[in-house]
Amino acid sequence: MKKYIYISVISLLAIVVLYNSVYFEKLDAKKVKEGLKDFNPKDSAEYFWNSQLEKVLLSAIDLKLFDSQLADNPEFLIRQYGKAVGITSTFCFLVKGTAKPAKPGSEEIPVDITNGYADYSLQAKYIFGNTARDATGYFNIDDFENTMDFNAVATELNKLILEKEVAKLDSLSTGKKIAFVGALEINSENIPRQISIIPLSIEVLR
Repeated sequence: MKKYIYISVISLLAIVVLYNSVYFEKLDAKKVKEGLKDFNPKDSAEYFWNSQLEKVLLSAIDLKLFDSQLADNPEFLIRQYGKAVGITSTFCFLVKGTAKPAKPGSEEIPVDITNGYADYSLQAKYIFGNTARDATGYFNIDDFENTMDFNAVATELNKLILEKEVAKLDSLSTGKKIAFVGALEINSENIPRQISIIPLSIEVLR
């Protein structure tokens, strides 16, 4: 009889523990959802910029290599380096290269590349779209409650690019060469010959 009572008590305790674990899991899930409601795209973009960007930019490929593979084997280029959100023919890349700035206020700066397959230009005034966000590969749409928040991060990241990097171009002397790491996108179904690059990092070369 005591044996049966002991087994019953153990079983009851197991049920209580299991119930409480499920209960706590529900509380944790609730806290996560409440946290998403307080999501701040500006804070998210600034955190990335201040603590993750430098590491992410290390994965950028040389623009000359990008251009060569774009001409010879775009499928391999996309498979090896391209980043995309969802099912799409648009792929984003991080590239690095050099450019000579034009006069202050120019909207685009020609990029140095000899006999390239495509013509490249560095965006020096207007930054918009999701290219910079997607090229970093850092932001995952599944981590966001909705696409509005996901797009809001892209907007805030573009603002930081204008404030932190593009603004550097206004004080450069004509003829000064710059090194950059930037983001670009291509459509795999219609390989472009004119490609714009959004600068994520700009450095003046002596």
